[in-house]
Amino acid sequence: MTDEADPHLATLARLDELIEDSGLDRSDVLDPARLSLSTGLPPEVVAAGLDRRPMAAVSFLEQVGQRLEFLRATRQRPDGRPYPLKEIADGAGLTSQWLGQIVKCEKKPSLEHAARIEDFFRVPRGFLTATPSQALDRALRARLADEQSRLMAEFKSRNQLGGIAFRGLRDASPRTLAAVQALIDSIATDHHGGPARRKRS
Repeated sequence: MTDEADPHLATLARLDELIEDSGLDRSDVLDPARLSLSTGLPPEVVAAGLDRRPMAAVSFLEQVGQRLEFLRATRQRPDGRPYPLKEIADGAGLTSQWLGQIVKCEKKPSLEHAARIEDFFRVPRGFLTATPSQALDRALRARLADEQSRLMAEFKSRNQLGGIAFRGLRDASPRTLAAVQALIDSIATDHHGGPARRKRS
């Protein structure tokens, strides 16, 4: 496998590094069930991707039909029932007949039509059409951003730096933050110990 064919591998490598450096529980950060919910992929396919094994794929028609049914099962109406096809079609500006053909894997949607369905369910563009690796990569990027934000918040709180943006460290790894922490600790030590005396020439 290559990063070009399987884009999730590069993001996974960054996450694994962050998890190891931070001493986090990988099974908690990379929970296949939660990643399945955000990707529309079966948990076993997500698990394969996380283990860097080949991710099972189906035809494009089957994929779109399966993910649409997944959305109906997991993004339901306020009353707890799945959205009927007619309501989805009306909301997306499509016909019930056409949408039924999508579910039955008889019709290939255009990207525009797929985007309308995705907007109806308020999921990211590409939810229906992304390859398994692309779908997992999007979810992993979101997890990476969440963990980086958490680490930065802890770093700023620990050092009472709430008013500083630290834009350059927004995507910093735990190792980089540790290096900055060491620098801050060193400066604080020098400050409390008093300025160093200059040697006379």
